[in-house]
Amino acid sequence: MKKTLLVLLLLSFQILTACTSDEKVLKTKALELAEKKFSEQIKQEADDSLSQSPWLHQAYTQFIQDNSKVSVEEVKFQGETLATVSVVVETYPMKLRRTLLGIASRVDSSKSRRFNFSEARGLIVQQGMEKGEVESQPLGVFKFHKSDKNWILD
Repeated sequence: MKKTLLVLLLLSFQILTACTSDEKVLKTKALELAEKKFSEQIKQEADDSLSQSPWLHQAYTQFIQDNSKVSVEEVKFQGETLATVSVVVETYPMKLRRTLLGIASRVDSSKSRRFNFSEARGLIVQQGMEKGEVESQPLGVFKFHKSDKNWILD
């Protein structure tokens, strides 16, 4: 009886360990994908609005990325070989980002190095145009399947 209980305990421990290691792998992969996706999204916003100054373009992307955090919200397993990972980003709302881009796009390229996105955000908040606080926004759901021992993005 003791041997049976011991074997069951060991098996359940191995199953739990496998699930948590799979979950860790999925979180890591989803975070990498989500951070890349968010970086591309912010770069595209800057490309669309700040073509007059490479410095402003770089300053905008750096400001948004420094004030944003990508995280995994939930990992769901559908059996042993399928999983979905929901990812969120805590960042400024799109309306505030558009306002910042609109203001920065009107800055003369010769004065672009003097523009400060943090100060501009503060002035926008001070004027009551926006709240200026980061908020959690869905970034995506990534679907994975397990092939052999590796999780692959669908």
